[in-house]
Order: sequence, then structure tokens, then C-alpha cells
Amino acid sequence: MVSLSITSTIDPGLFRIALRVYFISALFLLGTIGRQCCKLAAKVDLLQGQTVSINRMTGWLQARDVTIVLWKLRRLPGGVWLGLMMIITSILTLTADLAVTGLVKPVNLPALCPFTSGLVLDWSTDVETFSAPPPNGYPALVAANAQVYSGQWNSTLPYPYECLVGIYRKIPVDGDPYFCGNEQDVLGGWECTDVNKDYNFSPDQSPIEIGDWLYTNGLQYYPNASSVDYGDRLGNTAHLAIWSSSALSDETLEPFDVMVSVDLNGDKMGQKTMKTYKCQVTGEVDSINRILSQMESVSTLDQWVDGLEGILYMGANTEISKYAQGNLEQYLNSLTMVQGGSNSILSNYTVDGDHRFYGCVTEMTTLSAAIIALVVFAGLILLITTAYWFILLGSIGRHALFRRIRADGSRKNIKPVPDSTLSWILQAAREASMTNGANYTYGDGSMFLGVPRREEELRGWSFSITDSVNGVARVVRRRGDTAPLMHENVFVNYEYKH
Repeated sequence: MVSLSITSTIDPGLFRIALRVYFISALFLLGTIGRQCCKLAAKVDLLQGQTVSINRMTGWLQARDVTIVLWKLRRLPGGVWLGLMMIITSILTLTADLAVTGLVKPVNLPALCPFTSGLVLDWSTDVETFSAPPPNGYPALVAANAQVYSGQWNSTLPYPYECLVGIYRKIPVDGDPYFCGNEQDVLGGWECTDVNKDYNFSPDQSPIEIGDWLYTNGLQYYPNASSVDYGDRLGNTAHLAIWSSSALSDETLEPFDVMVSVDLNGDKMGQKTMKTYKCQVTGEVDSINRILSQMESVSTLDQWVDGLEGILYMGANTEISKYAQGNLEQYLNSLTMVQGGSNSILSNYTVDGDHRFYGCVTEMTTLSAAIIALVVFAGLILLITTAYWFILLGSIGRHALFRRIRADGSRKNIKPVPDSTLSWILQAAREASMTNGANYTYGDGSMFLGVPRREEELRGWSFSITDSVNGVARVVRRRGDTAPLMHENVFVNYEYKH
């Protein structure tokens, strides 16, 4: 299934800031342009000789004011189209911030990290200076931990990402806890298969007797197998594990398989049920076999046998672990990597043109389909509203052009159209001045009116009770303020600069 989410290496915090800036800017521009659209739409209708309903004169409103207009006028503010845009914008203002907070999430995903030095496998002929890799050195710890780290990430990585476990071409010197093996990192790996031949043994049979029986019945390669068990002072044993190499002796330097027989029970006094696995290498077998061919396999298995109990069981008196088979494969992988890496974590080169990067997990930012849809939607309605604004401007421009061509002065461009709180106060102040006939007289078309021309001039006005009996208040000029003189008829010839 195709995922609609997007991932980015940008820090989640920075991504949230960027998206918040985007939404704030888009919504701010939408409100600014929407306000102009409200005013221009009213102008266009007035210029066409139509009456404009008062609900279309509200200007651009926010969520609370939109609700009030709907409740009291039972109509959308600004008209149907602009009213819907106001509602959508109000909803988007709330949901955008919540979406950015909840849907922009950090996620760990596989990536590539630079490799400088560490454990590097080299399968060139006679490259090793030893023939049995030490089981208790730091390289063995690094090899084992890298597989554990890589495997554990699979429980947190989203589908279809995966970290691979196996024999790695290289591992960083610090055994990076964020190590995540990818296909380029993995040379191959050991694969252990249950041969489906489980046999029971009585408590009084010794590990040597059990080992001989397994060899005789083809469940161990040779009688020189190595074994480990957990016993008490009385000679009772549990957690018996026996393994052997397909190579006859250390003198036989050749690729080898391993056969492992393990006790399924944890009771020292109970019977032993021995299960046998056959382990072989997979992947780039030729390269891995070159490493195995440099190893004295009988001695190597004898040195590493003590670690079997720790990887197969969970402690004293426990049955075999459900992770035993996988742990056994990883244990053999570690053994091979220590041999191939010459027991060193200081190598600073790569083999066969391998790149100088290794798979790792890094924190990225994921954007869900919902936040992507909101981003696109906000941009889309901004573009649509902007286009509508240009259409309205074009309509007014055509009217002005036709008026000049026809020399028609009957209806000029109407500039003082209220579209905000201050502009409506200015309108009220103008109308208050016009109702006072003593303040102006009609002459030859030129007059002197003591009315405010711009919203800035409302500083000299106040809202005061003019009829205390009926409790009527209106917009009035404060006593002592000087009003500017305005030449020509305010509502016909004066073009109000907003």
C-alpha cells in the first residue's frame, strides 16, 4: 500500500515552526485579501445600481463574529461565497495549529552514517595472523551488540523498513547503538535448521555418553565435539549443549558447517531432551568461506563453547529460550566477524570497493496525509480568494474605463465603503455631520464640511449620550476639536483614500 506521508531529515521542532509560520502567513493574507474582496464586492454591486444587504457590509470576520452575524441576521456575513470562506478560515485557524502539534512527529528511520574506522571484514588469502578468533575480546562484543541493536530496531521501525541481522562487512568502532544493517552491510549469515530428531536421555547418562550416542546416530559430525553444561557437586547436569565442526581436525583448513545439540529442559534431576540444529552459511558464501577456511574450526568451537549456555537459556532452572535458534545464528555470526576482522576494531579501510557508510537509524520528521492536505487546502483557498480579488478589481477598472469613454459622471468609483469597525465608525461620524444642516450649505457644488476624511481623524470624536431622556447615544465631535475642511461633496466627488 502506497503511503501518503512524507518524511524529512529536518528537525521536527524546526518543521513545526516552519509550518506554523506558513499557516499564520497564509491565514493573515487570506484575511487581508478577503477584507478587500468584501469591500470590492459591495462596490461592484453599488456601481451597478444594486442595493447591498447589510450582512454583506460586515467586512472580514473571525469565528466569534461570524457566529453572531449568523445568529442575529440569519445570513452569512459578506455573502454566500465570502461567508463560507470566513467559516473555513476560522476552522482552519484552529485545526492548523492542532494538526501541526499532533501530526508533525519525530520518527526513527533507516539512513546512512559515515564510517571512519572499526571492525572490517577482509577475506583476502592469508590475511589473518591467528587461526582461532578470541571469544572474550572487545571485537566479539562489538560484533554481538551490532546484531542486537540492528534486530531491536525492527520493533520500532514502521513498515516496510527493516534492519538486517547477519555477518556485516563493517561495524563502527563504538558499536553504534543506532546501527541498522542494510543490504549493502550484510555479507551473509549463518542459518540453523532443526533436523527434527529430538531424543530423550535419562538423568544418569553423562554428557560424554550423550555426545557419543549423538555422534553414532549422525547427530554430531565427529567425536571431538565440544560441550558445556551446568552442574552441581553431585554430578547432576542441565543445560547441556554440544557442537562440532564438519572439518575433521584443525589441520583441515576448509569451509565448515556446525551441528549443535541442545537440552530443551532445565531440570538437573529430570530427563534431557536433546534437539539438534544443522548450521550453514548463506549469502555471499564464497567470501564467507574464505574467512572460514583460515580458521582452525575444532579449536575455535572449543574456545567459544562456554558462551552457548548464555545464549540458549535464560538462567538457572530455565528451559531453552524461545530465542535460542536466532541467538545461536548470531553467535556464529559474531565468531565469523571476529575472525574476518582480525580481532581488530581499528581498521580504517573497506574491502572490494565497499562505500564508506554503514546503515544506521536516525530521527526524521514525518508528515501525515492530513497535515499535507491542510497545507495544500490553505494554499488553494488563498489562491482562489486572490483570483476573486483580481476579478473584482478588473470589474471596477472596467467601470472606470467605460465611464471615461462615455464621459458619464453620474456614478463615480465609490471609495468610502465600510468594511471594518473603524470604517463603520467613520461612516457614522460622516452621517452625523451630514444630519447637522447648520454645518454646511449647498452652493455651486463646492462646500466646506466639518467631517472626518480619514480614520486617523476619529481621534477627535467620541461616543456620547445625546438624549438622556430616551437613553440615546451617538458619535459626536469632542468640544474644542478642530475639524478639517473638506471641499466638494463627500459622497459624490471626493475619492476617499483608504
